[in-house]
Amino acid sequence: MVDKGIFDLSGKVALVTGGGSGLGRSICEAMAEYGADVVCVGRTGKKIEETIDLIKGYGTRTMAITADVADQAKVQGMVDQTVRELGTIDIVFANAAIREVGFQRIHEKPVEDWDIVMDVDLRSVFLLMRAVFPILVKKKEGSFISVSSVGGLWPIADHEFPRLNTAYSVAKAGVIMLTKLAARQYAKDNIRVNVICPGYHESGLTPPEEKAAFEAELIPHIPLGRGAKADEIKGLAIWLASNASSYVTGQILVQDGGVNA
Repeated sequence: MVDKGIFDLSGKVALVTGGGSGLGRSICEAMAEYGADVVCVGRTGKKIEETIDLIKGYGTRTMAITADVADQAKVQGMVDQTVRELGTIDIVFANAAIREVGFQRIHEKPVEDWDIVMDVDLRSVFLLMRAVFPILVKKKEGSFISVSSVGGLWPIADHEFPRLNTAYSVAKAGVIMLTKLAARQYAKDNIRVNVICPGYHESGLTPPEEKAAFEAELIPHIPLGRGAKADEIKGLAIWLASNASSYVTGQILVQDGGVNA
């Protein structure tokens, strides 16, 4: 018989970066719904406070932290603050991301665009692992979930998806490999490390002025015929955070409406 409490996150502390909107906000809500205390991290204080207002009705402890996730000192500081105020960290969602605006071929790509995307989308995951893993190693348990993208799985021809950008796709591919390496390195410490690769979700990454054109190009290539709502990541997030996935590590979980089929 399946234990109905297998998804229960009561007593756990979940830290979510990029929690101010889109997928991150949905993940924060999912964690609180299933009993976890939630630390919502973001660049914009107003947005993360909106997330906290959304989830505080679930009755778990909540905390909002404004931080630059590409800054080593800030990342260490937010981890230290979480442990100081909530006692520990059990679950991490490395979700913070940005995407450069507009498509350019590699020789046209501004180096500044490349650097900032790499910092936020890839460096931040490394810094978060570096800060959190000592805590999880000491506990001999934990779940670290990275959020990548189907854009990190294969080189998508520009005539098919011209708005999936070079730096974003390369950074997200790096997140996948970093996650798999971490899963190997920390399995002996009972730390599970997995990566979600969403397809097109209402995540807030696409600028409003580009959204209609982006969807017109993308939707015809999705077998389910639509993009995903941000809330559709909740079930996968809960499964990976909970004991329901206790024997799952080093895995790429694709949620893309069938694009990768």
